[in-house]
Amino acid sequence: MSHLPVPLSLEQIRKELPITWEIVTANEVPKIVRVYKLSQYLEGIKIITALAKLANDIDHHPDMLFSNGSVRVELCTHSLNGLSNFDLQFAISAENLLSNT
Repeated sequence: MSHLPVPLSLEQIRKELPITWEIVTANEVPKIVRVYKLSQYLEGIKIITALAKLANDIDHHPDMLFSNGSVRVELCTHSLNGLSNFDLQFAISAENLLSNT
C-alpha cells in the first residue's frame, strides 16, 4: 500500500464498498462500519485475530469493539479526518477474507 492516504469522497466509497459495510458519521467524521454477528464467543476472537493480521499486513488499523454477540469494526483515516483509499482497501480485503462470516 502507498505510504500516503488518498482522500476519497463518499460517492467514491459507495461505488466500491461491499454491501455488508455502511457509511456512518460520528462527530462530523465519516466512517465505514461493519458489524459481525456472532453465534459463539470464540468466533469473535477468530475475527479479531484475522483482522489484526490484515491490519498489520496493510499497515492500516481499524477500531474494533468486541462484545458478547458481535464485533464492530470502524474505519477512517485519522490524519485526514475522513475516508481514504486505505479504508476502502481494508474493507474490501476484510470482506474477501471473512466473506462467509
